[in-house]
Amino acid sequence: MGEKFRFQNLDSIRTIAFLSTFCAHAFYTQSDIIADSSAFKFAISFSHFFSFGVPIFFVLSGFLITFLMLKEQQEKNYFNLKHFYLRRVLRIWPIYFVVLIFGFVVFPIIRLYVLHLPTGETANPIMYALFLSNFDQLAQETLPFGVGLGPTWSVSVEEQFYLFWPLILLLFPKKRFGLAVLITLISSVLISYSFDLVAKNTVHCMIYLSSGALFGYLVYYHKNRIEKLTNISTGLFIGVLFLLFGSIYASINGIGSYLSVALIALLIGYIIAFQVQNKRFQFKKIPFFERLGKYTYGLYLFHVICNFITHTVFDDIIHLPESQLSVLLIKPIVSLGLSLLVSILSYRYFESYFLKLKLKFSPLKN
Repeated sequence: MGEKFRFQNLDSIRTIAFLSTFCAHAFYTQSDIIADSSAFKFAISFSHFFSFGVPIFFVLSGFLITFLMLKEQQEKNYFNLKHFYLRRVLRIWPIYFVVLIFGFVVFPIIRLYVLHLPTGETANPIMYALFLSNFDQLAQETLPFGVGLGPTWSVSVEEQFYLFWPLILLLFPKKRFGLAVLITLISSVLISYSFDLVAKNTVHCMIYLSSGALFGYLVYYHKNRIEKLTNISTGLFIGVLFLLFGSIYASINGIGSYLSVALIALLIGYIIAFQVQNKRFQFKKIPFFERLGKYTYGLYLFHVICNFITHTVFDDIIHLPESQLSVLLIKPIVSLGLSLLVSILSYRYFESYFLKLKLKFSPLKN
């Protein structure tokens, strides 16, 4: 069980998920003239279409966590719940709490004493510290004032998932776990539809997480069937991608409601299984995607802060006049570059310490 275990292509999928999320947050202007321009409106419409980054992260988490839990349980004949929680704490908590400190402490100081602007936080720090920020954001109905706090909602959802999902495994061990996955997926769709739950609600997010879990279960226990299901030509795989984009478009425009969400989740799960099983059309063949993947957790949490820093430098320190070029190209590129720099430094000089500790509790390395 101490052997190195790693799926191919998952880092590339993480990179795609981050870049999608970044595009969704990249464009901002204080100029009414630029905001009313056709180029800016097109960019905003474009960014809405790339709002599927977080769902990719959710499906990927459900897939990977489920597969690794099943593998550990099968090969060791038991599942170490304590070690599972310790691994999640060491991976998730360090950067998460750094972001909370920035949003609740550092940002108000910068705003008051550097930018000389008023501050007023509506977010509840206790809810964020307890990984309930998604529910706090739903209650507030607005994004938190503190920069960097917004993206934490999805981390809270994943922590809630990590808390109860292995308990389900203990109730439905080994091959019976597939039944629990199906019950969870169907229940999530029906409850979301019945109560009109929005995207940040944990039950709604379980549509994505359980879809990933379904494919994680199938890849582990029904590998041959999945190999046949994913043994398609490159042309058909591109067709699956177009079906995914069509489903996203339908979802954005309110067509199909939760059925569109379920279809998106299952298609993402299928694409992940395809990348794991099939040798054709592999995302890892784009070296940049594969290399960047291990930094994506930091990139996801830090990119909004880097957006803020970029805009602060350009607008409040350099006082560069806004233009379509700066808003649509220069600032996003600078922000992306800064996000990369911060995330790589964080990974190498901060996260790596906790990741080494994490390996002490890991029977499988991924």
